[in-house]
Parts: sequence; structure tokens; C-alpha cells
Amino acid sequence: MIIMIRYISLSILLFLNMTLAFGSGFQQQMQDPGTRLYEEKAVEILSEAGEKILGFNTLEMHFEYQADEDISFGEHEEMDAILFSKGEKYYMRIGLTHFISNGETVWTFLEEVNEVHISLAEMTEQAMTPAYFLKNFREEFQSRWIREENHYGRMVHIIDMVPVEPHAFYKYRLALDTESMDIAYTQAHDRQGNIIHYEISEFNTGGDIPDSLFEFDPADYPGIEVVDLR
Repeated sequence: MIIMIRYISLSILLFLNMTLAFGSGFQQQMQDPGTRLYEEKAVEILSEAGEKILGFNTLEMHFEYQADEDISFGEHEEMDAILFSKGEKYYMRIGLTHFISNGETVWTFLEEVNEVHISLAEMTEQAMTPAYFLKNFREEFQSRWIREENHYGRMVHIIDMVPVEPHAFYKYRLALDTESMDIAYTQAHDRQGNIIHYEISEFNTGGDIPDSLFEFDPADYPGIEVVDLR
């Protein structure tokens, strides 16, 4: 789970290279006029959502982490989770695993075994936070509007985002409320059939988050094992 969350980090929601066959198939679809319209619609929706979310300095999100780690065997895992982000800084807790970054250093704290892994932010995959998706979707993803659907009583846009370059997951799915443009859920799919699903229950922007939340001091945890990867 640690490896997947490092990619998502959702971030931090998160996360296999795309094959040439898949890429070729996607480019062939791009020639279809109807497909082009769905791509343009996706860009329009993501731009609107991005303008709203990126206009706030901070983000607080409560969500449920769900992982179907091998759907062929029906393995399923669920945990409550929370994410705070402020610019390039973030704190995310999924179960007893904590992901903390001050924008330069990343700490992955395994509370259950009292162990922390330390790495440089520039050495890790980009965190798959909502702000990351909405800020970089034009350059890093082929986006396509799929449909509108009813999700627990509210209508949402379903948008698929396929990385242009090889990525941890071959596809991300984003569900945005059709009225508020708030994120309802996100998913990450890999080629082994694994799906990571983040069901958002609370989404707040613009709150006051102290910078101390984005720092981790191993000295505060007696007996902690430190794995320094810097």
C-alpha cells in the first residue's frame, strides 16, 4: 500500500507503464469527431473546476480509501482518510499510515510499526492531489468526458484522464459535481486490475491550516526506526 499511496498521495489518492498498444488505440480514437467533442468538454469542465479549487490557498478533504488490489481474487480494503494541502505542502493519513511533506521533504510514517521513511519531494512521483490533477491536466493527461451519472443523489461529470507519459496508473477517473464542481470521487486503475477509489465525504477550501502540520520530527517518537532515502 505504501508504494501505491506514494504515487497517489490522495495523494499522496496514489498509484505501471502504459503499453504502446493502448497509446496507439487512444490516438486512433482521437481522430473521431465525436471523441474530439468529448475531449473539449472535459477540458472545459476541468478548467472551471481548476479555476475554483486553485483559487484557494488551502484544501481539507475527508474521504474513504478503498482498494481492490486484485479484482480477480476479490481482495478489498477500506480505510477512513483525511488530506490537508497548502500549496506544495500536504498531510495525508490513511488508516495508520501518514504522509507528510513540507514541499521539500517527504515523510511516510508507519504508525503501527513506529517507522518513518524520509525522501526528497523531487525524488518522488508527483502527489495525486486534486490540485495536481486540475493544475497539470492539459500537459500531462489526455482528458475525456464520459457521461453524467447519479452519484448518491447528485449528478456528477465522469472524466477519464490518461497520462501522456508512462505513469504509475494507466487511467485516472474523476467525478465532479455538475453544479458545484466539487470532487465527488477519484479512482486510479492499473493494468493488473487494481483499483484505488477515494470516496470524498467532506471537501473544504480556504481554511486556516498551520504549517506545523506539514513537518515531522522523528525525535517526537521514542524508539522510531528511521529509513533515510535522501
